[in-house]
Amino acid sequence: MSKATIYDVARVANVSIKTVSRVLNGEPKASAETRARVMEAARSLNYTPSLSARALSGSRSFLIALVSSGGVSDNAMLYVTELQMGAIQACRAGGYHLLTEYIDLGASDFTALTETLVSTLRVDGVILIPPLCDDPQLLSLLAQRGVTCVRISPTLDGSAEEKWGWGVDIDNYQAAFQMTRHLMDQGHRDIGFIQGHPKHAAAAQREAGYRDALFDGGPIPDRLIQPGLFTFDSGLSAARALLEQPRRPTAIFAANDSMAMAVLSVAYKMGIPVPSALSVAGIDDLPAASVVCPPLTTVRQPVMEMGAAAARFIIDRTAGQVGSYLKKVFDHSLVVRESTAPPT
Repeated sequence: MSKATIYDVARVANVSIKTVSRVLNGEPKASAETRARVMEAARSLNYTPSLSARALSGSRSFLIALVSSGGVSDNAMLYVTELQMGAIQACRAGGYHLLTEYIDLGASDFTALTETLVSTLRVDGVILIPPLCDDPQLLSLLAQRGVTCVRISPTLDGSAEEKWGWGVDIDNYQAAFQMTRHLMDQGHRDIGFIQGHPKHAAAAQREAGYRDALFDGGPIPDRLIQPGLFTFDSGLSAARALLEQPRRPTAIFAANDSMAMAVLSVAYKMGIPVPSALSVAGIDDLPAASVVCPPLTTVRQPVMEMGAAAARFIIDRTAGQVGSYLKKVFDHSLVVRESTAPPT
């Protein structure tokens, strides 16, 4: 049996080919009754439109690019994978496809890579993962080319939001504030903190939440804070620095789950039982957080939902269904597991 064509759909629905094209492309020009008739005809014929044909028929490519920068072998990429899965689901529902691209922010030829990406990819929009979401060169280039841009966890700079594109995030400050207060409510006062990547806006927001909760914004002993990069390896170094001190903290709060899981690893190798001798907490609620030993107390951010929202915005914006700049802040939630307990 031959594959159904757009001509077959038009014949069964008793409309023109142009009308079928408009309906399948999501253009708001057909009546509800006509749209229903066309969609029913397409379903009955098991019709699947050609992506290339759809792109040629109008100004849309039906492609969205998700662009990241970071160590692809690191556990932190679990976060990017979650975003990708959410974006893929939204793209499938909207008749789109998702492209994944990688640009090394520290590469010597970053400028050339950026220009090549934007000029060669004909996409309807771009989703930028930190720290690319705050790179002025890339953002300027996308703005000049008129490419719809969605930024994941961007810097909260009100003067630049309209210029640089839509944002998707959680309240990172409150997430860290609440986690620190949770540890304090358990009786901890000597709480170490592992910072995130200095080029990620969320890192500064999470550290500010920790500082304000523990010392009300006042000075914190240097021994309690160690640098990190949101990677497992950086978490190992930071954890050793905190736990090898003569007076080690009774709890360690890492700015993301990957580094918190590194703390669990170091504590195990040093013979420090968790949580009886050390409480450990993170942020993100990655899939691995619930299966490590002990399961990790963390803050859940709905990463898949954030990825899906980013893709849906581009789809709706391209179809003319979204007007002015928007920013969506998702709810977060404290997830208490066995890695935290009152100090002994």
